[in-house]
Amino acid sequence: MLNSNKSQAQITPPKLEAGKPEISMAPLIDVVFLLLIFFMVTTVFPENRGLVIEKPESKVSEPLPIKKITFQVSNKGEVRFQDKPIDVNDIERLVSEQFRVAPDTAVLIQVDRRATTEIFIKVLDACKAGGAKQVGIATSKADEG
Repeated sequence: MLNSNKSQAQITPPKLEAGKPEISMAPLIDVVFLLLIFFMVTTVFPENRGLVIEKPESKVSEPLPIKKITFQVSNKGEVRFQDKPIDVNDIERLVSEQFRVAPDTAVLIQVDRRATTEIFIKVLDACKAGGAKQVGIATSKADEG
């Protein structure tokens, strides 16, 4: 009788010599870089931060020169410069300092349409006293029709 163990050939699976498992970081870095570019391109930075001003409408308007300083007046009479609340008495000093550095600067006043005329006149007077030659009032484009 034949030995049954010898008649059957023993099959041994090949030995795989696997090293330490790794995760490739290259595709992850590519995806992160593409997301960064996407968000940089699609991000919109609002020009008007701070107070929400409802500007009065005007049918006739002209843009101011590129160099300008902006004061915002809320409907409650709060005045802001560079997104910080300021006192009306400081406007003259701020404007005169700006005109020492850049004399061709214009002043833009963004006044809420519900603000009182009194606070607007105070801001306008302070700008003129500080040496402002060009003072503009921000308005919205009126619907024609």
